[in-house]
Amino acid sequence: MRNKQFPFWVFTISVLIALVVPVLIEDGMFMDGMLYTCVAKNLSQGIGSFWLPRFSETLHPLFDQQPPLGFGIMAVFFKLFGTSIYVERFYSFVTLCLGAFLIAEIWKIFFKGNVEIKKIAWLPVLFWIIIPVCFWSYANNMLECSMVIFDLLAILFVLKFFENKFVIHLLLAGVFIFLASLTKGFQGLFPLAAVFFHWLAFRKISFVKMIRHSLILFAVPAIIYVLLFQNENAHHGLSAYIHNRVQNSISSVSTVDSRFYLIGRLGQELLPSLALSLVLFFIFRKKKTQAKNYFRHILFFLLIGISASFPLIVTLEQRGFYLVTSLPFFGIAIAIICAPYLSPVVEKINPSAISFRIFRAFTVLLFVGALFFSGMQVGKASRDEEMLHDAYLIGKTIPGGTLASTTPELWQIWSLQEYLVRHFNIAIAGQENPDKEFLISDAPVADTSYKRINITTAKYHLYKKAK
Repeated sequence: MRNKQFPFWVFTISVLIALVVPVLIEDGMFMDGMLYTCVAKNLSQGIGSFWLPRFSETLHPLFDQQPPLGFGIMAVFFKLFGTSIYVERFYSFVTLCLGAFLIAEIWKIFFKGNVEIKKIAWLPVLFWIIIPVCFWSYANNMLECSMVIFDLLAILFVLKFFENKFVIHLLLAGVFIFLASLTKGFQGLFPLAAVFFHWLAFRKISFVKMIRHSLILFAVPAIIYVLLFQNENAHHGLSAYIHNRVQNSISSVSTVDSRFYLIGRLGQELLPSLALSLVLFFIFRKKKTQAKNYFRHILFFLLIGISASFPLIVTLEQRGFYLVTSLPFFGIAIAIICAPYLSPVVEKINPSAISFRIFRAFTVLLFVGALFFSGMQVGKASRDEEMLHDAYLIGKTIPGGTLASTTPELWQIWSLQEYLVRHFNIAIAGQENPDKEFLISDAPVADTSYKRINITTAKYHLYKKAK
């Protein structure tokens, strides 16, 4: 085996598996990821429709919190593979693999003229996956992980356009920008600025041509949306999203104290990749003193990453995983810092050298170890262990599709509602729907019309109307 890049790919894939799969394979999931899973599973079972998806009878009977494409794609996985908890996990893993593949493809296109650097396409993948909020998001099936696939494809086809000037590539980029926005809204539109950023960094076309090409890129999603809004269901669903989610998020919702929270969070998240890149830079920079200046390449990807993250400060509703769509581009930019110095060192490796053979064996062992450790997590819970225990017991005790009463306090426990909907289609009624046959509570109930069902729950109590 004389492929010098093979063990580096094995190492990178092993790191990717070790950081994501052990958590992904366990039961339990962050509430946003489980919410999206429930909507997709419902859609696969005919509960709701593509343009008018549904979470439950009592919470988001019209799920207007996100556009529908991500749920539609995930619903296909449920149709094909059933309703096991590993379906959504397999889906998230597929988005992870596609993301890594597209990052490597963008790297190869971008460095087509430099064979040495082109070969180390594993490097940006490594810098991307070690970003903490990145691997956390893939382990929790965040919707950004679906959206970034389309945004990466859009950038890839913009780069292909600059490579051969085929307008079809620009049109395809516009289609993928539309698909990104139909997955998670306006934040997926940032590749619209890619032609401008390429012109700003490289000046390979005139300003007039840059405007013309950018207009083509803008026109494609704009025309598709104009056509879509002629459809009544699409118009209703997308309008509800814009009014109830987007406008409300900008004007009313607040999860942070400062609009610049995400910028600070971004700096923190990029620290591991920056640190590793700088270490490699200082180790190998003396190996090739005449390394080409790749400042323009770094600038291009930094601008794309900034366009995918900084505009999010328009609202005070900010969460770390919102940055996920920008991270591949920051990962590529950081990788370019040390790539010109690292690539010639890798190129000069003697595949027959004992040290390299030891490294190759180590990477294979690391890969096997990552798979083995991941397999050991089957049947365990990464979070909400007691809640999951009780949700499974309750779901096995009362009929699927039940609408159960609850207390005002328990109504606010969104994860419990999600697990019950995900596994049993059991919805919880709020205060406006009291006195159902079953009641779920987190404390003893004084209402004598209910009798407690004696099951071994850990933290919740299940009651049934006395006959």
